[in-house]
Amino acid sequence: MITGAETSHLSARPGSIYLEGRLPMVAAPMARELGLDNGQVVQAKPGAQGAGWALQLPGGRVLELPREFAAAHRLQGGDALLFRVQLQADGSVLLRPYTPPAQAAASDPLLPDRSLQLMHRPPDPTALRQLLQPATLDQLLLQVRNIDPELASGLLTWMRMRPAMAQLTPARLQQLLMQGGWMTEALLAQGRGAGLVDLKSTLRNLIKALGSQPESRALLQDALDDIESRQLQSGDSAGGKEWAISMMLPFLDTPPVQVRMSWRPPEGDTPSRFTLQLHTTSPELGDLWLQSQISDLSQVDLVMWADREDVAQRAQARSASLAEELDSAGLQLTRLQVIHGRRPDTTNTPWGPPVSGSMVDVAT
Repeated sequence: MITGAETSHLSARPGSIYLEGRLPMVAAPMARELGLDNGQVVQAKPGAQGAGWALQLPGGRVLELPREFAAAHRLQGGDALLFRVQLQADGSVLLRPYTPPAQAAASDPLLPDRSLQLMHRPPDPTALRQLLQPATLDQLLLQVRNIDPELASGLLTWMRMRPAMAQLTPARLQQLLMQGGWMTEALLAQGRGAGLVDLKSTLRNLIKALGSQPESRALLQDALDDIESRQLQSGDSAGGKEWAISMMLPFLDTPPVQVRMSWRPPEGDTPSRFTLQLHTTSPELGDLWLQSQISDLSQVDLVMWADREDVAQRAQARSASLAEELDSAGLQLTRLQVIHGRRPDTTNTPWGPPVSGSMVDVAT
């Protein structure tokens, strides 16, 4: 994404003199939506588009390349190009070609770019789950009140927006998506984020205020990294055939619920498919996983894994009432499978960072 090793072959290309009008330019609204900062180095891929060339930016956005720029390079589809962001007075951004240093000084630490670090974070958002526990948030609120009462008021406002588990409705789910920090930048770019109280902005303010509290500050930074990691990893997947997003839903009275939503559009004779995966751990339910697949917006396939036998038995006993509720909503329950045990992929070897001295191929 933003690295030098995988694109070191670009340094072999002849240097060119660029005029302002021959550089790729990102309009101000798109620059704000992508979160481009002055001096930032970004990686993008060129691809043929009609008689010209286009540039695929992070986040899946596409930018038309100036003819003069394309003529100055021997472009090939799928190449990785590096650009340094240059912010203009009107908020637009110029993308200047960037060639990384051929070799870092022996005394310089070889640290990956932040975006690369976020892309390779562990798959389980442990810090975010710990932060969104009701007891952890209550303790954090007490701590912040002693440091910054005004900031504590903002945190309390966000905490009061959490619904109780029994109050979750489609409208409240949409509200949680808005408050989780996922859409903040996009809404601000559209002029719709004024007055929005969201988790991501709240975390940034808390991190600044808790500079003298290293333990709390570390948890908040890790939780923020969990959110931004899932922002980077969301979007098109499965070869561009599926859209997906994952997040953690906070509740007032229960531990948070990890959610992954994906959408695969229809293709040939294969109908569209919406998949919803939920995972939570609580004293009342134990470890619980639920996967729902809705095909063609009408047929529902449900699979539940519960590590507690009594929870599995209760779910099986209520299967008939669930089928009736889905039928009243115009959905047909084609299968309901309740499994006493852990979901198979959770029994694999736990994820761990590479050992010191190992190499990671980020090009493929």
